[in-house]
Amino acid sequence: MHNIVALLAVSTLFLCGFSPFACLATSTEPITSAPCEVSELWSGSLFTSTYRVGVCFSSTGHARGVLHLKLRGGQLDVYHFTGTIKGKDVEVSHPSGHRFKGRIVSADSVEGVIRLKNGMKIKLKGKRRLGIPLAPDDCAPLDEESGGLPQ
Repeated sequence: MHNIVALLAVSTLFLCGFSPFACLATSTEPITSAPCEVSELWSGSLFTSTYRVGVCFSSTGHARGVLHLKLRGGQLDVYHFTGTIKGKDVEVSHPSGHRFKGRIVSADSVEGVIRLKNGMKIKLKGKRRLGIPLAPDDCAPLDEESGGLPQ
C-alpha cells in the first residue's frame, strides 16, 4: 500500500511539479478547464521556533499557501502567501513584504532564503512531504496532532 501511495505522489510531482507542461485529468473534462493542484507540507525549525507550510501549486506554476510559525512560547503566527514554483525554483511573498526565494532540492527537501521586509535575510532548510491533505480553501496545514492528515 505504501509503495502505491509513494508511486502516486512521485507521479503527481513529476506530472504537475517538476514538469508543469501537463497534468493528469481526474475527470472527463479537458485538462484546460482547470489546472490541477499539487499539495505539499514543508516543515522545519527557525531559531527557537518551528514552522509548517502548506503549499499548493498548479501545473501553470501558480503557488499559494499558508505558513504556521509556532514560537517558543506556544504562540502561532500565520502568514498567507502567493507566488510561483517553476521547475525547482520557488518564489513566494506575503502581502507585508516578506519574501522567500529558494529551490526544491529533492523529493524530501527544500531550501532558500527568507528576506524580511526590513531587509534581514535568513537561510532556511526544510523537510518536504508530498501529497499531504491541506485545508481546501487556503492550503493551510491541518491539525498537528493528526500529523497533517484529516481526522
